[in-house]
Amino acid sequence: MKYILKKNVKILILVGISLIVCNVLSAAHPLVMKKILDIDITKDNILIKLFLMYAVIHIILVISKDIRNNIINKAMSKILKDLREKLFCHILKWNMETYQKYNSSEIYTRLTADIDNVSALFLGTMKVVLNNIAYIVIMVFFMFLADIRVAIIGSISIILTAIVSYNFKHQIAKCNKKAMDKRDKENRQFSEMYNKNKLTYLFGLQKKNKDKICKTLDEEFFHRRKWIFYEHFIFPIAITIQAVAIYIILIYVFNSNDVISLGSIYLVINYIQNCRRPLNEIFNELEEIQTSSISLKRINKLLKEQGKEDIEVGGIKEDLKGDIEFENVCMQYGENKVLHNISFIIKEGNKVTIAGKTGVGKTTLVNILMRLYKIKSGRILIGGKDIYSIRIKDIRKNISYISQTPYILNDTLKNNIILGDTTITDEMIKDTANEIGFEKALNKFENGLEEKIEKNKLSYGQLQMIAFLRAILHKANIYIFDEPTSNIDLKTEDRIQKLIDKIAKESTVIIIAHRKSTIENSDKIIYLKDGMIDMIINKDVKV
Repeated sequence: MKYILKKNVKILILVGISLIVCNVLSAAHPLVMKKILDIDITKDNILIKLFLMYAVIHIILVISKDIRNNIINKAMSKILKDLREKLFCHILKWNMETYQKYNSSEIYTRLTADIDNVSALFLGTMKVVLNNIAYIVIMVFFMFLADIRVAIIGSISIILTAIVSYNFKHQIAKCNKKAMDKRDKENRQFSEMYNKNKLTYLFGLQKKNKDKICKTLDEEFFHRRKWIFYEHFIFPIAITIQAVAIYIILIYVFNSNDVISLGSIYLVINYIQNCRRPLNEIFNELEEIQTSSISLKRINKLLKEQGKEDIEVGGIKEDLKGDIEFENVCMQYGENKVLHNISFIIKEGNKVTIAGKTGVGKTTLVNILMRLYKIKSGRILIGGKDIYSIRIKDIRKNISYISQTPYILNDTLKNNIILGDTTITDEMIKDTANEIGFEKALNKFENGLEEKIEKNKLSYGQLQMIAFLRAILHKANIYIFDEPTSNIDLKTEDRIQKLIDKIAKESTVIIIAHRKSTIENSDKIIYLKDGMIDMIINKDVKV
């Protein structure tokens, strides 16, 4: 957050200047009236000049307020845009270990609801609070300029009004929160009774449920009455403080040996009466400030996360080929050990299946190969090179991953296939679809490659089609298929198996699978059990 504020320091200074100018002009109206009351009306045209000054100040004030609001709204919108951009870009740089600290809904809430709360803080709350604080400070300053003695009495009354208003607003907020808690309790009780109405009738629980609800309603009503009392009692107390202050000023003026001008008396009394509105507006925003500050703390927590992934660090290896070798690899998530001393070799151009029960570490094995997670110990080599000496960018460029549930963006069919690679043309997509037997599925889309697609409106076969087209067109040396045929019919499975066989002729293929047909059609089968190698079966290895 400091970075954002520092970046926008110039515009924040401009906001501060606009607030001061507007509030000086707002507070200048009584100052002009003071001059009018204090002038010698025998002087030619002086009264007309002051009235003209009063009118001019009012016109300038209206214009300056419009300019101020425009400056503040633009400034705060810029700050919020920078904050949202910084947060979003920061999250995108996280490594997978950092992502695992948070669930998706938590991150989504920070990017949406918490940002909206901060938006309300900057665009609404802070504007109100800073504007009113500036107005009160300027009023007090002008009071002391007019007359120090009556200004002291006026300042004391403003402080007392502020203390009383704060305490009452605090009590109002507490009563309102308790009332809302009771309302939530009522909703839960109503929901429970409605969903279990048969139980109520069968066991004669009507009276018990009625007493239960009535008790909660009485508790809510009690807090509501307190809220109404505090809300309506604050006004007469504030008015009383002001009246007493004005009375003390008048008593002091009439009994003082010193001469105090009528204009000074008017000025101080006017400011005393005008202080209540800005004070109320400030304290009305306290709850919003508290909510927004909590959201700001949550956002700062994400911004302070240091677990970043730099895909450019390491040696450049654009064409990564060769055998894949695991040497005594151990892996764990936090304290949970997943893989123990894993060692095996996958020859270049082989099709290898990794098999085993759910939770034995099959997906983890390919995740660490793609450097989504760090290993605890051991080495992983591709073509004799340690993958931790190679840029992450190059490793992932040479590996094509197809998950059990294909990743689909809410975008056009073409953009889901090319993923930003403009070298892939429409003709290449159609030719590849014809080659692998997906031309009919592709032609079912009404708008062709420009069809806007959504995951929940596509069949699993269509999802797989998009995933396979994407994988083939983004040519890779290593292909990883995670349960590619687990949720499809036998006919589609046969087609996908033939497609995988075709890919395996030119690339190394790693398959995570359960089905017997997939396992049997592999050059090597690696069975995992409890995070360790249980058995390795070598078939006819291609040379």
